[in-house]
Amino acid sequence: MRRSKVVAPCVVLVTMCVSMAALLVLPGVSGAESPSQGSIVEGPGLPEENFPEYSQIVDNSSKNFDAPGWATGSSGLDLYGDDYVFAGANQHAKPARYKVSIPATDVYSIYAWWHAEGSNDASTSFGVSTTTGVQWTRVNQRKDGGLWVKLGQYRMEKGNRFAIQVAPGSEGEGFAAADAVAIVRGVTSGPPPDSYDGGTGGSSSMLQVSSVSDPTGRDVVRRSRSFFGVPYRYATCTTYRMSCTCLTKKSFRGFGIDMSLSESRQWTSNRGRKVARSDLKPGDHVFFKESGLAYPITHVGVYAGNGYIVHASSYWGEVVEGKMQYVNGYYGAKRYRLQ
Repeated sequence: MRRSKVVAPCVVLVTMCVSMAALLVLPGVSGAESPSQGSIVEGPGLPEENFPEYSQIVDNSSKNFDAPGWATGSSGLDLYGDDYVFAGANQHAKPARYKVSIPATDVYSIYAWWHAEGSNDASTSFGVSTTTGVQWTRVNQRKDGGLWVKLGQYRMEKGNRFAIQVAPGSEGEGFAAADAVAIVRGVTSGPPPDSYDGGTGGSSSMLQVSSVSDPTGRDVVRRSRSFFGVPYRYATCTTYRMSCTCLTKKSFRGFGIDMSLSESRQWTSNRGRKVARSDLKPGDHVFFKESGLAYPITHVGVYAGNGYIVHASSYWGEVVEGKMQYVNGYYGAKRYRLQ
């Protein structure tokens, strides 16, 4: 059985290029302080996960999906499957619902898929049924579409029920889209492959979400996620162990972007252009000065959408996807012309 990383109550001294996914404040799970480089951290750990690996995908075409009053659409790019459903706040439609099977009460990572376009709702609400009630989070569906986007980690109860909901925002600006969701057991677990089986549970074919001759930042995210679980080691760059700069180097290298293993040199390189934090897109290269502006850049990662980054973290001891807000000292981001 797979055993996810267990953080026992302790005091952790985090060293150079050691950003963390931090002790997350999970619905139904005790939270703690968020460590970053140079911090001394004290607090309770996350619960041990003793169950086998588990994941499930539910598409809008599945019998486990219910969306009365929502319309069906197939326009736009990078859909999951053949279509999706959509509704606006002024339609007063009930929330679309996904039925998921939870094999055991535990913490699960929830991902969603939608197509991104300007007519979408900028404040679509996703609700997840947890051990302490329904927890809602808002996402901007005008951004970050065409790949699995992480919504968060939630403690969910064993059972088979409509546990994930989608609803338009209250502002009435644009349409909420309900396409597909994925549930994966574990705090640091990555999403399933970008595959589609028509909701039958049978054999699947890979989604052709972008062209090899015209790669996008989403391809960089997928590449970075392929390293999930690789153990962290400072100043190391192999297939079996890697530092934070090794992850970014390997993630971008396949798209014509070669870079140093130095955090500062990755920033000062004349490759790419700097982008504002408010304009971040999946596949952007993000940089941190965790000890303050007077110190050098200490950590890097790949932006994965909805405020999450993929990074090699010494706190978790492996490559994970975590909230960017839990890494101290955001410094800037770069976007590259991919080849």
